[in-house]
Amino acid sequence: MDVGVRELKAKLSSYLQLAAGGEGITVTDRGRPLAVLAPIPDAIDLAEAARDGWVTEANGEPLPVVRRCASIRSVASALAEDRDE
Repeated sequence: MDVGVRELKAKLSSYLQLAAGGEGITVTDRGRPLAVLAPIPDAIDLAEAARDGWVTEANGEPLPVVRRCASIRSVASALAEDRDE
């Protein structure tokens, strides 16, 4: 659904209710799209995500300490090499 800026301002509450109900709304200015008003994505169900295997449940143990090590080159030079510069 497309709506102009002027109409959106006049009926903002109505369009917010539509978006909250699942409707995607493209906001236009003189026919040119400017933004999208859409519902907030659903929250992730962590229990389901763990069952599906893409999230690992915490086991109560603290994370190990990460030890720093010296590097033989700078981050900038590594990035330049990666970018083929």
